[in-house]
Parts: sequence; structure tokens; C-alpha cells
Amino acid sequence: MIELALYMSVAIPMLCGLTSVGVRLGRSLQAIQVTRDVGHMYALGADFTLAGTQAISQTLAGSFSLAGNGTAVLIFSRVAKIQQVDCTAADLATCPNLNLPVFTQRVVVGNAALRPSTYGTPPGIYIGSKGMILPVDYCKQGALIANGFESTLSLQPGQASWMVEGYFYMPDLNIFSLENQGGVYVRLLF
Repeated sequence: MIELALYMSVAIPMLCGLTSVGVRLGRSLQAIQVTRDVGHMYALGADFTLAGTQAISQTLAGSFSLAGNGTAVLIFSRVAKIQQVDCTAADLATCPNLNLPVFTQRVVVGNAALRPSTYGTPPGIYIGSKGMILPVDYCKQGALIANGFESTLSLQPGQASWMVEGYFYMPDLNIFSLENQGGVYVRLLF
């Protein structure tokens, strides 16, 4: 009985920890798959400002909630590197954002309070319908520069990338408080 009690005092916490890690790994894979699926849709032209497309993303999210107060957020961004043609088309004599990566579109689906974008958040005053940002704004407004994006993906002037960042909060799996955030962050570029 003493040997069994000693064995169980080690085996039960190990089993609980192993179960927690396994469930977290499975949900992390689910988060990656959701982000990948909606990222493909976004890169192919899906409009995530529409309720129907958001409903599809919620269906894909499964147990994660993409509601305004839910457990997940998806941040859709189009980042482009400004070239002189863009500045000329916007009728700008000077172009402060020339050769810099800037946000040209931003749409957020889910609980935006969970986590901001790694590369910055464009001020809402520049974001128009369907999340689009006007060329005259992204060519000259410093607040629209995607800070640190060049270290992730180096674009040539005139090139653009579609990016989806997802954060999935998992408080129910934060049993031992091993992680302050309690979630997983995923970023995919197309």
C-alpha cells in the first residue's frame, strides 16, 4: 500500500499534466488550421466585413468563439510596400512612406481586446468601408506603417502580402498557471 501511494503521488500529477499538454496541443493545431483556412479565403478575395463570411469563419473556429467578447480574434491585414507610382497616383508631391511597408487594409473579426497585431494597429479614422485604407492616407500617414514587418517578410516596392494573425485564448486549459497568456498566437502570410 505504501509503494502504491508513493507511486500514485507521482503518477497522477504526471497524468494530469500530460493530459493538459495533449489537449492544448490539439487545440493549438485547431487554431493553426482555422487561421490557415481563413487566410486562404482572404488571400483569394473573401470579404470578412460581410456577416456571411464571418459566419463561415465562426464555423471553422469550432469551439473558439469569434464573437465580440469571445475567446478568439482574427486580424486580417494587407501590407504593401509603397513605390513612387503609388505616391504619384495619390497626387502627393512628397511621399513620406515611400519604400516602407504600410497597411492598405485591416479587418478584425472576434474579440479585438484579446491581443493587438504584432505590427501595429492602424487608427480607425483611416479605415473605410470593407476595411480599405485610401492611397492618399497610406502613402503619407506614419501611423499606417507596419512596424517590424520587414524583419518577417521583405517586400520589393510594389509588392503586397495578405496576412492573418490569430489569437486563441484557452483559459480552461491554464490549470497550473504555466503560461500567463493562456492562449496561442498564429500568423500566416500569403
